[in-house]
Amino acid sequence: MQSAALALALAWGPAWAINKCTGPDGRVSFQDAPCAGKGEKIEVKPASGHVPAPAAAPASAAADGMPAAPAAAAPAARKEGAFGPSWQRMTYLRNRGIAEARAAVDAHRRDCAARQSALAAQKRRANNNLAGATWEQSISTEMQALATTCESRARELREDLLSVEAELRRLEAEQR
Repeated sequence: MQSAALALALAWGPAWAINKCTGPDGRVSFQDAPCAGKGEKIEVKPASGHVPAPAAAPASAAADGMPAAPAAAAPAARKEGAFGPSWQRMTYLRNRGIAEARAAVDAHRRDCAARQSALAAQKRRANNNLAGATWEQSISTEMQALATTCESRARELREDLLSVEAELRRLEAEQR
């Protein structure tokens, strides 16, 4: 996490002052604000080229302590790097996102089938009398409600799966 914060700070263009802080428990963290306790200031500079004067950070800086990218250094049509957010999202979707969405659909289907089966078993145990008939009717109503709920949730999960598959196709098309 610490190296990710430092890498983000490096990727944001102009030189940034980063503070390496050591907490009372010995843990090291990096932040743009001065350290409360023990720490040192690290000046991060671009690898090469001209360093423009840093612009003042807007008031809407991120809440996680990372400085916002200066408006002058971030052109509107800036191309992201090889391992930018689109690549990261595409990798997540390929490796986990779609598999997890499919697993959620399958798990929901199995859960609903098991619950319906349990209700059907209860219905078979109903006695052949007035109380049993009333109980059987109650179970039938519960089974219908469960079927409706299961179908609604299954539809949502299938839509989520289709959405992440479409997102992956879109991201792959943009990479070409």
